[in-house]
Amino acid sequence: MKWVFLGLAILIFLVISLYFWTVMITFRMLFRRPKLPKKLVFPKAFFGGVFDKHIPEIEANHKKNAKKACEIVTISSSAGKLKGRFYENENSNKIVIFIHGYYSYGMRDIGYFGSLHKELNVSLLVIDQRANGESDGVYTSFGALERYDIREWIFYLNARYKGEKDIYLHGISMGAATSLLVTALAALPPSIKGVIADCGFSRTNGVIFFAGKRMLKIKPKLTFWGLNLIAKLAGGFDLNKVNVSRELHKNTKIPILFIHGTADLFVPYNMSVKNYKATSGPKKLVAFPDAGHCESYLSNKALYTEEMRKFIYGKRKVQKTTTNN
Repeated sequence: MKWVFLGLAILIFLVISLYFWTVMITFRMLFRRPKLPKKLVFPKAFFGGVFDKHIPEIEANHKKNAKKACEIVTISSSAGKLKGRFYENENSNKIVIFIHGYYSYGMRDIGYFGSLHKELNVSLLVIDQRANGESDGVYTSFGALERYDIREWIFYLNARYKGEKDIYLHGISMGAATSLLVTALAALPPSIKGVIADCGFSRTNGVIFFAGKRMLKIKPKLTFWGLNLIAKLAGGFDLNKVNVSRELHKNTKIPILFIHGTADLFVPYNMSVKNYKATSGPKKLVAFPDAGHCESYLSNKALYTEEMRKFIYGKRKVQKTTTNN
């Protein structure tokens, strides 16, 4: 009988060891600072191949952006130094902070948008989020900690211009979700005037489940408890506390423009619908039919530009229906 118990104990030990080994590997792949390839790539797990036709245009935008003069700015955060590139428009009182998505960096993702911000006649701050690009940090927290970094960027601009410039957040994917989380934070200055949230998720665990299944071919629901335990111990953040829709109930003042492609394979369109419904303050939802993840601007530049222009410069009203092209 003792051999039976010994064998059972060994089996349990092996199962638990395998579980935590899987969790550790998964955590490293999903949360640790990525080593991005120098060549522009769009994994089909994220984008479903829809970006292939846009690569020449995006690469051309990258080359143009690399030649533009800018001011390198840095701020301090709990992750260390955070870096951004500031393109100042002295003739504008509007500043847009552009916030990139997951597994990326600012100058990569701003390439999706060509001359959008120039056409809007705004100053532009392109930042690298913690653990991405040229900013310090080890782990991405899917907005749990990044929201406080964005608030520090707002404080920086507000102090620099003594509150005399209107500040907007323009985030895509994880950057959009992070921007939405910012609206629920305390002590935001009155200079923050709005958020443009392009394909942001409604809850972190939903995106992690999806990413783990498509990227790593695992069942992350089985590993989520372990992932969150490591996140708390190693990264200092709790994934269960990153619920965008829940936080949006707290925002009653900051206007939000939700943008999402209906053919998004990575962050489903219904996540923006859920966020829209959860928002207590002024809001509008614009759907881009057949656009994939982060593809809305490229699919209809005129509509995207006009919606942002109206949001920044026009009168805002609480919208009860979705706007389509």
